[in-house]
Amino acid sequence: MNARTSSLLLLSAAPMTGCNRNPNVEIVGSYFPGWMVCLVAAVALAGVVHAVLRSRRAHLSIGHPAAVYPAMVVLFTCLLWLCIFA
Repeated sequence: MNARTSSLLLLSAAPMTGCNRNPNVEIVGSYFPGWMVCLVAAVALAGVVHAVLRSRRAHLSIGHPAAVYPAMVVLFTCLLWLCIFA
């Protein structure tokens, strides 16, 4: 095998290095994907943020809550997944 073929083979295998195990969490004997656990926690965190904003009357300043709160859930989900499983 020449150097060009081996380097091409090595470069094609490089993206597969990120394909290791899928993080699963066991809850009462059932295994759930890590992202699903982070999603549930993110929905709870968004509820807490909403309660804090509502107690300070700051929720009125949010322009489009139907867009802001789902975006907040996505942000919290990704951050939790990165902090816990990455």
